[in-house]
Amino acid sequence: MPFDPIELANEVPDEATFDRAVLHALNRDIGFDAAFLTIRGERATAIDIDAKKLDAAIARDEYVDDLAPMKAAALAKRGVAVDTQVLGEQRVRTLRYHRELAAPIGGRHSLIAVLAVRGIPIGGLMLGRCGSVFSDEQISRVESLLPRIAIARASFRLPWWGGPLPTPRSTGANRLAEWIRGERIHERVTDRTPEILVRDRAGYREMVAADERGELVWSRAALDEPERSGWFYIDLLHLAAVRASSQRRVLFIGSGGGVSIRQFARVYPGATLDVVESDERVIALARRWFALDAVPNLAITIDDGASFLRRAPSETWDAIIVDAYDGSVLASPFASRAFFADVRRTLRPGGGLAFNIIGVLGGTGELQQIERAARAERLDVRLVPVLDPGEAYSPMTLRNVVLVARR
Repeated sequence: MPFDPIELANEVPDEATFDRAVLHALNRDIGFDAAFLTIRGERATAIDIDAKKLDAAIARDEYVDDLAPMKAAALAKRGVAVDTQVLGEQRVRTLRYHRELAAPIGGRHSLIAVLAVRGIPIGGLMLGRCGSVFSDEQISRVESLLPRIAIARASFRLPWWGGPLPTPRSTGANRLAEWIRGERIHERVTDRTPEILVRDRAGYREMVAADERGELVWSRAALDEPERSGWFYIDLLHLAAVRASSQRRVLFIGSGGGVSIRQFARVYPGATLDVVESDERVIALARRWFALDAVPNLAITIDDGASFLRRAPSETWDAIIVDAYDGSVLASPFASRAFFADVRRTLRPGGGLAFNIIGVLGGTGELQQIERAARAERLDVRLVPVLDPGEAYSPMTLRNVVLVARR
């Protein structure tokens, strides 16, 4: 008997059980040899597919380009497409997702479906077969189930996702100039040094500081998925929350465009997010161009981060994220022992800290001074270097390093 996702949601205790039950029901109703269901920001639920490999690939966007034609084909119809019907079997066999997920189990055809609520994609579903292709009747059946699966899933809990960044239309003359430059400048603030500009370039929106020394990209966010920056150190800031005993309340010192803030809102639903930023221009630009005000449970304060922390009540936050490095951190109080004393005091017991620094692990400079200051205040400190994929580690290379500590 065909299943009803809404009724199923009323019969199971949580979203993880619902996801598994949906896949098993689809196997009975449609039939497949392997499958997965994934919701933005959550681990995939899989049958006869390596879930760890799948989660890692999704986190690194490894299959985005391969799956783009199927996603476009699905959205152009009723949310469903079959890869071999869109691209043909020969082309499908060359794609990375097929080689890594389908080929090891003898898979030939993958039905790919987009789950959406109010027109906003919230996740995806894939059913794989080793033998016969999916019939038109079976495809229609999945199409009819998709809206009810998405609504039923939303009745549990969905990670917050604010959607793509809004982008005003270009005029014809501006469009040509932007194409020549390879970027589109939305706004430039020149009232004092450094100047700050917001631009779109290569699929990202960037907040850039500029002075006589040149440009420094302070923040960037993918236009279609603004909680993704493409900078690996942003992901490592989650180590503060991972090491913490709880993630109920988090302080961010330094906002930029708010990419890490958006990530925390998505990954830790319901968490209270406090942001302190010393430059009011940064907040104004983040609100206009990075949709900062769309982030739920967010409180913003314009203030010096160290001064704000000094006045804060004890044991206020479960995690503190410091991402205010401007290339001269030692000129600020963030490198002082007094700052780390305030960090320890305002963290709740078991609370975590992540501090983004640019430095040389093998040297004796500012990175080591910051580490000594943190250890002097009895924080349990780890230094995590940020390496690009395939990069050979060298302790003398200048790089992002995330100092992770726990009270």
